[in-house]
Amino acid sequence: MPATHKVSVVVCTYNQPRELDLALSAIQRQTSPPHEVLVADDGSGDATGAVIEEWHDRSPFPVLRVWQEDKGYRKARIVNEAVRRAGGDHIIFLDGDSFPQRAWVADHLASADGETVLCGRRVKLGPKISPTVTRDRIESGRFDSPLAPALLRSRLAGDTKRLSLGVRLPRMVARMFHPRPRKLMGVNFSLPKAVFTAVNGYDETWESYGPEDRDLELRIIRSGIPRLALLNRAVVFHLHHTERKSTVDVQRRIAAIEASDSKRCKTGYDLATDFDPHG
Repeated sequence: MPATHKVSVVVCTYNQPRELDLALSAIQRQTSPPHEVLVADDGSGDATGAVIEEWHDRSPFPVLRVWQEDKGYRKARIVNEAVRRAGGDHIIFLDGDSFPQRAWVADHLASADGETVLCGRRVKLGPKISPTVTRDRIESGRFDSPLAPALLRSRLAGDTKRLSLGVRLPRMVARMFHPRPRKLMGVNFSLPKAVFTAVNGYDETWESYGPEDRDLELRIIRSGIPRLALLNRAVVFHLHHTERKSTVDVQRRIAAIEASDSKRCKTGYDLATDFDPHG
């Protein structure tokens, strides 16, 4: 990707101020800083607003809050709005309960070519180590290597999962180990803004946790847009929380979408030009 292109990072959050603070602190350490960070906030309260305001004041690049009123799970809607406001032409997505290693932005950019969707993964920190993660530990580099003692102890105790994904490999070596495309996960992926708009972004009729990523991915695949695995690159650590399960209705809807041939959703990025945060 040409050096003149700009990167916008979209961080999704909902009432997790501690986790968001850790995510934003890790983004500040990037070897290749983004042009801006947009926090797609699905109705969080004042504590989250205070975290964003602090980082807005101290960050060398803009940290902006894109907020909507809490009317249930509407992640798709607020993410679409964040992308509408993004000034970059390459968008990197991060869940607000995760934090990246220092080369996260640089690794996404190194593989970006103006057309490909880059699908990263996450190291799943366990329930014992997750509460010990602090801003100071991130900023001091305690999570820069998977060989850090605390991470190794957590892995050996069966606490942390997929620690091998925290090993950052040279780009060509990583491609040799992971040659095939992997599924898109909202916690860590990136794409050109033009690709996001071409498939009309997220379908805003999704009001259940999780399936909006699969829906977006299917439209990308049907459109013939190339995808690339970004494993053992662009490393992200995910803080532990209880996993939410998919309902039968969601599973049925996903099955119907998988059987369709749609390349664009009807209720997506193009839906609103005048965003009402209370709507």
